[in-house]
Amino acid sequence: MPRMTPSTTDKLALRAIDAADDAFVFEVFSATRAAPFRQAGLPESVIGPLLEQQYRAQQSQYRAQFPGADFDLVMVDGVAVGYVYALRGLSHFALIDVALLPAHCGQGIGSRVVGALIAEADAAGLCLSAHVAKGGRAWRLWQRLGFEVVGDDGVYLAIERRPVR
Repeated sequence: MPRMTPSTTDKLALRAIDAADDAFVFEVFSATRAAPFRQAGLPESVIGPLLEQQYRAQQSQYRAQFPGADFDLVMVDGVAVGYVYALRGLSHFALIDVALLPAHCGQGIGSRVVGALIAEADAAGLCLSAHVAKGGRAWRLWQRLGFEVVGDDGVYLAIERRPVR
């Protein structure tokens, strides 16, 4: 993904994640995944280690399953606000994961990040695929961006957007 174009209100960019960013990436991961554990009544002393275990497993799985993928921080005006993982393959693009700190949600940042990847996939004439939680709020965003369901495993929807030429 190109390092994104600025809007009239802020400068949005991507920067490759490095080892020094691990604590921040874990913070975003935790902020976007802790609610179900809290709703289930688990104590914080259990939630923290559980999230850490899930985070490490996810990172290992993504890097093994998607060699060659880009793992980037989402930066707004030079400040990290989230992350995006994307694979730009020869036959298709895959949006592996995108997450923002809750304080930065609802501001159009996620739409701009995904929109830039869509534009890149369109320019290459390739489909962009992703997975979204079934019944989740994010599905509305994906529909607005032109994604269609191509599979359903009962938990996640496999979605795809064909290129616009």
